[in-house]
Amino acid sequence: MDGTTALLILITAVVVIALGVSIMRRGRLRSLSPELKSRHAQSWTAIQARFLAEPAAAVQEADQLAVAILRDRGARLDDQRQAPGELRRAREVATTEEGQSGTEGLRKAMLRYQAIVDDAVGESMRKSPDIQRKEVAS
Repeated sequence: MDGTTALLILITAVVVIALGVSIMRRGRLRSLSPELKSRHAQSWTAIQARFLAEPAAAVQEADQLAVAILRDRGARLDDQRQAPGELRRAREVATTEEGQSGTEGLRKAMLRYQAIVDDAVGESMRKSPDIQRKEVAS
């Protein structure tokens, strides 16, 4: 093997590795700062409390919170098809074929949105007594 062939193989390998790293990075979401975690956890607590009285409004707020969380974590949400799977599934179960949301669909959507919140802020932080106290004091 001559020097030119070896150089071409080396360049090809570097390009393939760089593309692989780029593709892997796109699928990863970054962690949130402690301040963002706390703010999003507080927002989620308020949304959950609203669900019993106004389920449709709470689901809309949960969707907005999920989008904010995913954007804060670096997700690309330019196109619905690029939205993370959990967000797409939450939106699908919240709406029936007629475009109306049934109570069961709304409940299931809230569980999907909760999974997004838990993944971002951690279930233990979402259930933290400090967050509960701050919400009551507000």
